[in-house]
Amino acid sequence: MRSFSAKVLADALAPTLARWSQSRERSILRSGERLPEASIQFATELGIRSPESLRLEISEIIPSPIPPALITLASRLGIPLFSPAGMCLGRGISATSRDPGLIRHELVHTLQYQQLGGHRPFMWRYVYEILKVGYVAAPLEIEARNRSAPNPTPSGPT
Repeated sequence: MRSFSAKVLADALAPTLARWSQSRERSILRSGERLPEASIQFATELGIRSPESLRLEISEIIPSPIPPALITLASRLGIPLFSPAGMCLGRGISATSRDPGLIRHELVHTLQYQQLGGHRPFMWRYVYEILKVGYVAAPLEIEARNRSAPNPTPSGPT
């Protein structure tokens, strides 16, 4: 997608996605469980502020902020959408399992939320990158994959 189009769509979507993310975060913080000790240790090593306050929600399907009509439109535009195994929502993580690798990946996104300044700046950048270069090549995803790997590659947000 052209950079201009990606920017325009990110500008339009980020506020709504940020509100949804904040709402989901509040829900997870109320009802989620404490992270496993190994995950808290990893979060501490990453430099996440207050890792003991993070919460994990396990569910079969990760709720989506995208209405079905928008999924259909995205598909027609060639933007692939899929059901994720996990999703970081600020200080809340929603996941389909307690897999340590999945939780580490989402913790890197938690750090990115903190470094970028919260829900709205994170959502804008995430959406922009996905639209501009795709999920696999998005710098925030590359960083999350690299830093959550068993032998992580040191890096910061790009």
